[in-house]
Amino acid sequence: MARIGIIGTKWGRMHVGAFRAAGADIAALCGRDPVATRIAAEQEGIPLATTDVHQLCAAVDAVVVASPDALHATHVLAALDSGRAVLCEKPLTRTIEEARLVARRAHDTPTPSAVNFPYRMLPPLRALKHWLRGRSVRHLVLTLRTGFTSIGDDAPDAPLTGESGDWGGLSHVIDAALWLTGHAPVWVQASLSGRPVHTAALHVGLSSGAVLVLTHAACPEPGLHGGWTLLGHDWEVGFSGGYVPSRGGWCISPVRGFEQGTWKDLAPGVEPRPGEPEPWARAHEEGARRFLGLLRGAPRDGLATVEDGAIAQEVIAAALRSNEEGRRVHVPSTSAS
Repeated sequence: MARIGIIGTKWGRMHVGAFRAAGADIAALCGRDPVATRIAAEQEGIPLATTDVHQLCAAVDAVVVASPDALHATHVLAALDSGRAVLCEKPLTRTIEEARLVARRAHDTPTPSAVNFPYRMLPPLRALKHWLRGRSVRHLVLTLRTGFTSIGDDAPDAPLTGESGDWGGLSHVIDAALWLTGHAPVWVQASLSGRPVHTAALHVGLSSGAVLVLTHAACPEPGLHGGWTLLGHDWEVGFSGGYVPSRGGWCISPVRGFEQGTWKDLAPGVEPRPGEPEPWARAHEEGARRFLGLLRGAPRDGLATVEDGAIAQEVIAAALRSNEEGRRVHVPSTSAS
């Protein structure tokens, strides 16, 4: 049984349940506050509680990095330097410079590594990914309203990027859009609002010639609410979904497609059901299962690479440059080779 060490006493606790459900042993927990870390470890039944990342690495086979964004790079590099496999929460890092450094190190290290993007593990999106095989996407249009990003004071001298490296979750949808279409980003045209950014409107050109139209807007309604539409030459497909607190978790509508003159259901939706794991928790469990498989040499099966995480950060960095310069900007290749 693989011994897993988790860095992060807040979101890290989601991974405790996910990896246990996937069959792993949670052997260590690391946090910044020794008292809070000890209490969390006792509540979760984890034998080792520490504030020393290196002590955690020495006690486990693989590390989950679920610390604050600004610490991701330090913790991923520490795990890789210790020869430990690592799964990093999104976003990969807080800055593009850190993302590039981590991607290079992961490329040069034989130890397995991955980034946690649970959208890839949600059953409706996996079914849609399968349906899109052999079909060419011309446009993907996504409008996302988020209650997780506060509008703030918009002070003119405040930085565009706050504590979050992806403005409160944009890397999730960037990665999901790129994964669904299967092509690399080559340019970005963006308009950003807020300091730190709370609302982003992006056009992202892909290597296939397709264009992603992404809007990520702060809203007063709690939760996360999105509508997705993918358009081809003679077909379209779409769904809606997000986190709905009043319904107890993630809710995604059935995926519906229009082709050859008719609409049809392509995949059932998901929602919280009594006695069953909440869909987002289940997606984390699926990600944990695939990561454990990666340790045994199994295929990734949709699990994102560190390079995938860096690509999402490249799009965000390009959006910052585009907003500043008022023009379309090129997205550099993220190949670590």
